Amino acid sequence: MQLSRRGWNNVLIFAILAMMLIFQYSGKKIGGGGDAVSYYQTALPQNAIVLSMQFDNIQIQRVGSQLATKPELGLSQPQLQQIIKAWETATFKPVAEGVVIANLAYGINISFELANLAEPVTLILYQINNGYLLQNWQRQLLHIDESELHVLLPR
Repeated sequence: MQLSRRGWNNVLIFAILAMMLIFQYSGKKIGGGGDAVSYYQTALPQNAIVLSMQFDNIQIQRVGSQLATKPELGLSQPQLQQIIKAWETATFKPVAEGVVIANLAYGINISFELANLAEPVTLILYQINNGYLLQNWQRQLLHIDESELHVLLPR
């Protein structure tokens, strides 16, 4: 195919425009499904690095590159790392804002010291009839199943 320099420039311009449209459309399609992703909320702030975690007189803290518990629970390093990683990456479905849940007066405080924040972050875990609720760092109520709770808390 023989085109002049001006012709090839036009072909390149239209090809780039077509690619931009394709990228923009595919981004909207991928991002359009993002409503479900943004629907879930994190328990801790984004990119949180947990230095220590404390609840019910149990503390998990970083000592150098290792994790230790007080009192000693007999958990291995991979188990402790899994608990901390679960908290750092956990996302949960929020409870609808219009829903009022009674008996939220008694909850378990779970306190975290994070590497990127000066003040500790405290979450509150509530037990309800059909599972558990967690009040996250933004004061939002999130629903947690019992299976998720077993991953988040040492047993």
